[in-house]
Amino acid sequence: MVERFERIDREVPTATSPSDGLFFAELVFNTRGQGPLLECGCYAGASSAKLSILAKLVGCELIVFDSFEGLPVAEPKELRDHHCRESDTWVKDWAAGRYASGLERVQANIQTYGEIQVCRFVRGWFQETLIEANLPRQIAFAFADVDLATSAKDCFVALWPRLSEGGIYVTHDTAYIKVLQELYSPDLWQGRFKSTPPILFGAGYGLSDTSPHLGYMVKGERLSPEYLKSLTLSR
Repeated sequence: MVERFERIDREVPTATSPSDGLFFAELVFNTRGQGPLLECGCYAGASSAKLSILAKLVGCELIVFDSFEGLPVAEPKELRDHHCRESDTWVKDWAAGRYASGLERVQANIQTYGEIQVCRFVRGWFQETLIEANLPRQIAFAFADVDLATSAKDCFVALWPRLSEGGIYVTHDTAYIKVLQELYSPDLWQGRFKSTPPILFGAGYGLSDTSPHLGYMVKGERLSPEYLKSLTLSR
């Protein structure tokens, strides 16, 4: 598995790091969550290929949601965000079309480097595709790499309620302040979910220096410290 991951990192354009893939593996192998794996935002399919390998190893489906046209048109106030680890006043430029990669290219990369037979693809903007008809009843593991704060909210609102007990929600945008504000909005937790927000492991600074954008939440009201520790990479 590690050798396959290393080949993906060498040969497929990616916005994720090699250590991100190892964190994915640790989380997927140890989750108690039930259901398929799900990804929102796949770029050229490097993370998708890795997740497809993991999905096959644990015997489940991977559902990939993406526009395959890059980022959507955003309001001017959303085009930049503060990064917790970087000193610039503003960082990034979330211009429409950034990270565009066609569906055929993504499928070809997964065919070459991953396990295409476990994958299902849903094409379109998240606010239109993350609906009842396209979503499973429960999800074991969800990964969102969507950059824009509104997209992060769209994905989280649609997917968090469907995570099964012990399931994991992973974000690759945990370093961005506007995204963190959306994920921890009082209106979201008090108004919509009517529950207490869980720990976001990695909030602001990521899970390590080599995974500075990665963070995750675990679904469940009474999760043991031992279970939460089992999900972290300790070697």
